[in-house]
Amino acid sequence: MIKKFCITVLLSALMFNLSAFAKGNKGMTRQEIADKNLEILFNITTKNNNGPDKDFMDILQKYIFGEVFPVGDLDIKTRELLTVTSLTVMQTLPQLKAHINGALNAGNTSIEIRETIYQCAPFIGFPKTLNAISVFNEVIKERGLEKELKSTKTTNENNRYKKGYEIQNPMYGDEIVQNMKGLPNDMGTDVARYLTEVCFGDFYTREGLDLKTRELMTIAILTTTGNTNVLKSHIKGNLKAGNSIETITAAIIQVMPYVGFPNSFAALKTVKDVMNEGEKENKLQSLNDYQKTIMFPIGNKNDAYAKYFIGQSYIIPVSTEQVKIYNVTFEPKCRNNWHIHRAKSGGGQMLIAVGGRGYYQEWGKEPIEMKTGDVINIPANVKHWHGAAPDSWFSHLAVEVDGVETSNEWLEPVTDEEYSKLK
Repeated sequence: MIKKFCITVLLSALMFNLSAFAKGNKGMTRQEIADKNLEILFNITTKNNNGPDKDFMDILQKYIFGEVFPVGDLDIKTRELLTVTSLTVMQTLPQLKAHINGALNAGNTSIEIRETIYQCAPFIGFPKTLNAISVFNEVIKERGLEKELKSTKTTNENNRYKKGYEIQNPMYGDEIVQNMKGLPNDMGTDVARYLTEVCFGDFYTREGLDLKTRELMTIAILTTTGNTNVLKSHIKGNLKAGNSIETITAAIIQVMPYVGFPNSFAALKTVKDVMNEGEKENKLQSLNDYQKTIMFPIGNKNDAYAKYFIGQSYIIPVSTEQVKIYNVTFEPKCRNNWHIHRAKSGGGQMLIAVGGRGYYQEWGKEPIEMKTGDVINIPANVKHWHGAAPDSWFSHLAVEVDGVETSNEWLEPVTDEEYSKLK
């Protein structure tokens, strides 16, 4: 469950002494905290590295290393990997070189840093990533660490799709497949396959960084690029990977000095949007509470047809003689795939809403909202779907209409894009 977390407090805290937020920093001034971190990372302090731009460096060092560094539960190793990620995305190569050294000084291995840079490639492209790799290799050579580097590849030509899909699907499902549908000559299928094979198969499967760390670095990448639509998806992916909402927020704040306030604020607003969605879901009725509101039993999980549903559904027969009637219950957001009740003559189905709120839609027509007492007559051979509203359980009686040579034809899922238009 997503915990409620006050981002406003974190943002306000950036303007004050943040020593109270950091373990081991209690009672220290922001300059003392900055000096402590600068010493670890670069063997310097605020007093001996101001150069000709004293005022600017004073603001920079105290803000980044004295105010931002104590925010959240990130250790110094992770902070430097996040910084390396953001600088790679921005192609600020002189600063990247300094922070690759800082990441090594903080205790990261050369492989961890290399994998952090590699992780950027699917999001920023290969040319920019190559620039960063060149800087990395320069640092490794200067420090004599070449022997530490080894291949961390774990896939081959035969299993890269399978291994990538095993990581991608539990976190992101088929959203890219659905989004790419409809491109000319079905080229979207190729694009979706590239994502699975390259992003997840070639990169996410590599040793050196675990899934939680790779996903957290992706937060830094997308905050830096300002792509909040994709960021929202990866915030949810981070939560599934095991990162807390607090850690995700701290990661965004960590890269704030490098990407600026506008992109960071947009990213933090996206965090709040995800939190609000989670809080809304948490407030929905439980299954037991919903059962008390309807006259028919809910029955058991609809495992036999689960592959044709997005979300959990339940089913129980109400009548198996004369007329076959089933009570089908959908959890919030659950819906069945597009499907057709085939019949040579007669056939079709009748839906009678008996609880909650849901929708019915025929192919090429607008969705119809269904509330208790509403009846929908579905002719045979008509493509359609039905399911719950985003914020409500839904139950309907499904009445099978007799016909000649009847059968069900299950088709493609209702995409998130299609479903998101419902209220």
